[in-house]
Amino acid sequence: MCTVSFIPLTRDGFVFTSNRDEDPARAATVLQELFVGEKSLYFPQDTQAKGSWFVFSNTNQFVCILNGAFNPHLSEGTYKMSRGKMALEFFEYKDYQTFVNNFEFEGMEPFTFIVFDQGILTELRWDELKLHIKELSNSEIHLWSSSTLYPVTWQIDRQEQLIKWLSQGVRSQEEVMDFHKVQFPFKRDALVEIYGSGVPEELPVQTLSVSSIKGNQAVFDFQYKQIKTPVNFQKSIQIQGA
Repeated sequence: MCTVSFIPLTRDGFVFTSNRDEDPARAATVLQELFVGEKSLYFPQDTQAKGSWFVFSNTNQFVCILNGAFNPHLSEGTYKMSRGKMALEFFEYKDYQTFVNNFEFEGMEPFTFIVFDQGILTELRWDELKLHIKELSNSEIHLWSSSTLYPVTWQIDRQEQLIKWLSQGVRSQEEVMDFHKVQFPFKRDALVEIYGSGVPEELPVQTLSVSSIKGNQAVFDFQYKQIKTPVNFQKSIQIQGA
């Protein structure tokens, strides 16, 4: 699933946006709220696995999951936990470092996990053998695409498209979401480039929705919009201690 971007707007502001490429049967319909200790979590919930690909909190934290690490992989079918459940479990730990040091990654399906924790942006990739950790600048543009759906050539092309578009001027959250919807939809051609011409014409995968957070040190403004239905919701939260 997913094409995801991080776009800095000001010294401490940003827009983080995620396309969800998935089976339509798993479309989220409501924004869930969950309390973990003093943390208030908010997330669009996967209707099948009950986890989420995008979770944010009043503690100045959010996470986003993409399927796959660096390369396409063959799913073994059964894993100890869904990646979306792991995204929720992240918030049971005090902070990012505690999660990395204590979570048992063995037995998880490969993933790319983007973590924003108190202004620190980090990329975690699990390839079933090792956890690869990369701290990222939150003053630079970043873009990720799921390695299970998009070959490297597509990932590079999408990043170039985004940088070119942003070079024309600072964009609003709504403009970024529209750009994701129009320019970054799931396309069968990407899978053909990975797996060959045997990819079925009809696939149970679509770009179902665009989710986005506009954030700074005081507020997270979240928006969720489905592509083919009128389902959408918004949530603004104050950052704890701001």
